[in-house]
Amino acid sequence: MTMTRPLSNLALAMMTLPIVLGAPLLFLRPEGAWAWAAGMFTLPVMWFGLQAAAKIFGRPIGGGAWQRAGTDADARKIVSGSMILASLMLSISLGATLAAALGHIDKSLAQEIGQRSMYVLVGCYFVFQGNRLPKILSPLSDACGDPATMQTLRRRIGWTWVLAGFAFAIVWLILPENPALPIGIAIVLAGVLVPSLILRYHAKRGTRNKETTT
Repeated sequence: MTMTRPLSNLALAMMTLPIVLGAPLLFLRPEGAWAWAAGMFTLPVMWFGLQAAAKIFGRPIGGGAWQRAGTDADARKIVSGSMILASLMLSISLGATLAAALGHIDKSLAQEIGQRSMYVLVGCYFVFQGNRLPKILSPLSDACGDPATMQTLRRRIGWTWVLAGFAFAIVWLILPENPALPIGIAIVLAGVLVPSLILRYHAKRGTRNKETTT
């Protein structure tokens, strides 16, 4: 039995948390009703929209460039994992706001909790994707260029994503906001975006080499 179905069920369950936490805010802070409603219902709308699109196109939609080369199960896992992390981001932020509305914590602390938790979970997302990166790309038999070289490249870039994700999360856990922001941007650029561009470059070059040899 694969983890696809349990992960999808967990994603559906997690999407109820923002609704549960946001509903009291509609009464406690009605001036922000539109913001609370957006936080409550954006993910369910996206989820069911993706399911409808999957039925129309005949396969799961999601995972960006990686999904196009991966399997349907990969796409479902990516979408479910992304929804779970997004639900956590919204739930923590709404929960902190609710605690502030009830007088348990200060409004400034609630904002800081929401911001820091969001960035920490973004780091966790990079770790998750980096760990799966060699598995969700096209099979080695379909890889552009030398299969062994591409596999080595995938593993190295995956590890780079994992390390960058850990570093990004730790930065937002321990540093003040002013240094955390530029350091976090530098980590994403060096550890995620640059390796992704390198992988795309090698894939395109491999495709061109195959075209010239056929």
